[in-house]
Amino acid sequence: MPTVQITTQASTEELLRSVASLPAAELEQFVTRVLALRARLKAPTIPDQEANLLRNINTGLSATQQQRFADLNHKRQEETLTDEEYQELLLLIEEMETKNVERIQNLSLLAQLRQVSLTTLMQNLGIKALPYA
Repeated sequence: MPTVQITTQASTEELLRSVASLPAAELEQFVTRVLALRARLKAPTIPDQEANLLRNINTGLSATQQQRFADLNHKRQEETLTDEEYQELLLLIEEMETKNVERIQNLSLLAQLRQVSLTTLMQNLGIKALPYA
């Protein structure tokens, strides 16, 4: 896991500059953790059921899987993907789709639990819909 060097008292700008140097996969994990932290701070004593749903909502591919997907997708775009790599890419895509379905199901359950619409919940959690969704 890459590390970011910061001073003991870093300004928000210094922290953002440090975070900006993270590789894309690590940045995604960091953002997920920050969103989970934000959710905890907004509701510091959330019930276990909500905490479990939030944990599931924020679970995605590992950093290694994300990087492998990016590498394979780049090779696909360059048209240099082998048949074996293509099969691996398909498996990663299937895993991503499964995780996305689980994420939406958990978001829906959490919205019902909090008695808000899915859109409102996503806004409250700072989750943006993907442009192709």
